[in-house]
Amino acid sequence: MTRVTDYRSTLATDAFLIFFLFSSTIQSNLHCEGFIAARITRNDKRVFQIRSGRRYTTNRTLESLPIKPDIFKLELKAHLCNDSNDQWEERMRQMSTDALIPVLYPAKIDTKTRARGTPTCTTSLYTSSATCLDAEKALKKMLRRYQQSLSEEDTSFEERQKSRKRMADLVLGTGLMRIRHWHYYKWKNQIKSKDCEPIFGLSSTNLNSAHDCCDRGAVVRAMVDLHADYMIHTDDGEKDEIQSMDFDSDAERISIVYSLPRFFIDMLIDQYGLEITEKTAKIFNKSGPITIRRNEIKCASDKELCERLLRENAAIAVPLEGLPGKERSIFIPNGCLRLVINDSWSPSTTSIWSMQAWKNGWFEVQDAGSQLIVKATEANYDDVVVDYCAGNGGKTFALASQMHERRGESDIEGSIIAHDIVEDRLRQLKGSFERTGISAEGAISVSTTIDQGIHLEAGMADIVLVDAPCSSTGVLRRRPSHRFKLKEAEIMHQFPEIQLKVLKEASSLVKPRGNLVYATCSILKFENEDVVEKFESQSGFSSTWEPWAFDTLEDEENAILDVASLKKQVHCRQLLPAQYGSDGFFIARWRRLE
Repeated sequence: MTRVTDYRSTLATDAFLIFFLFSSTIQSNLHCEGFIAARITRNDKRVFQIRSGRRYTTNRTLESLPIKPDIFKLELKAHLCNDSNDQWEERMRQMSTDALIPVLYPAKIDTKTRARGTPTCTTSLYTSSATCLDAEKALKKMLRRYQQSLSEEDTSFEERQKSRKRMADLVLGTGLMRIRHWHYYKWKNQIKSKDCEPIFGLSSTNLNSAHDCCDRGAVVRAMVDLHADYMIHTDDGEKDEIQSMDFDSDAERISIVYSLPRFFIDMLIDQYGLEITEKTAKIFNKSGPITIRRNEIKCASDKELCERLLRENAAIAVPLEGLPGKERSIFIPNGCLRLVINDSWSPSTTSIWSMQAWKNGWFEVQDAGSQLIVKATEANYDDVVVDYCAGNGGKTFALASQMHERRGESDIEGSIIAHDIVEDRLRQLKGSFERTGISAEGAISVSTTIDQGIHLEAGMADIVLVDAPCSSTGVLRRRPSHRFKLKEAEIMHQFPEIQLKVLKEASSLVKPRGNLVYATCSILKFENEDVVEKFESQSGFSSTWEPWAFDTLEDEENAILDVASLKKQVHCRQLLPAQYGSDGFFIARWRRLE
């Protein structure tokens, strides 16, 4: 009888005992899918390797293998259910390590490989894709392989769910906190060289380095172990030992402790100061509140929606009247509710997308700050509105709901035109028409620029909303790994250039006495106040546009930041997560003169 004595796999570690019944003749190269570099030792000490092939769970002859089927039989017996907790935890950590190695140490990609379409560590201003840095994709790939390695008799549903959750916590958590864990590991082990330093983002100087001089697996495993300890200490509220490290500055401390790019922290401190920066950094490592927007077209009252969610899903939804701040509260639109996570409901037990109320179009998931952007347009039932950067339609549908709510006795019916340079987004938007009630009789007319006969023309719209492409620095807690895709040059130069260009293009669509609203989900001045100043400094601006200030009453009770911090721009607002608990957004608006 032959036994696996040293098994290392991207699928599992020490998860199986494999028994072989051999005859006198044995070939040295065996192939059995699902196992990689498994070392098999016979009584005569001869070693054989199992490479990739099909996984077997019962006795069967090896007819599919490149050896004679009458030589021997294979019995593969799973011991997943019988593993001790220590063995299970070890397997979870090793699997997570294997998944993270190509994330933290992406291999060099030669020109020929890149030409064949292999993903590279590059990013697009519009797609922000950087495949080789994406811990989420690495997790999905590993979970698929893990699932394929199991059969129903191996583990129960609860055990599989437990394993999936543990792997998700370790892979996503370690990937997110990579800056912190690497510097702590380096400090504890007194490592001076940067040869083994993982990549910390697209601005890393060691991007695509081969790192052949270090044991990458050992470094990543150490970081996984650190994150497992970090989760325990965070839950228990223990003192954070990393605070004992010597930091060169507060900026370095915040960058390392909260695992955020240093240049980004420098930008925040320069704009907002140390206190708000640290609060913001801490928030970006926590889950944000789940805020939903009631769809007025399908559901007429908050009470009706709350009762349905409680009845069908045991979910408690609380209508919000405002976002409480230190000095003042922000009034928010009608139909803005927050889901309460408790013992009766959480997203992990019942997915929001599986709720019948969502499937019926009664609500959408949308942050309160995003809803405030739509409110800032003040779109009415009889307005012609252009959503110039519509994306997948979040604000398009919010506009339709707001306009439907404000319908009156006017015989003039308004309309919305959704535009985006990526046509697939518009096709996806159109796919939600029936669910959201857009296609129903009596609803606001919504069309897209990919529809036949729909064209954008100068001076056609009462309102134009420009939700411009940006760095998304205000929503990092919703997209945690996006922090490693941030690039300083894009934030300071490339995005602002695109944003100003898009804003100028969209402004030509506004009719006299019409309104223009510019918005981003960025919290950095380069993409916000600076773009506003450049737009307002162009030739002929003062004879064509005037700032459309927020209401005096709202300025007193609904200001996002002190006016002084926005350089007296009373028609601009900046929303920060550290001040009001919503995501970070910027809004500016103007009115076209006669």
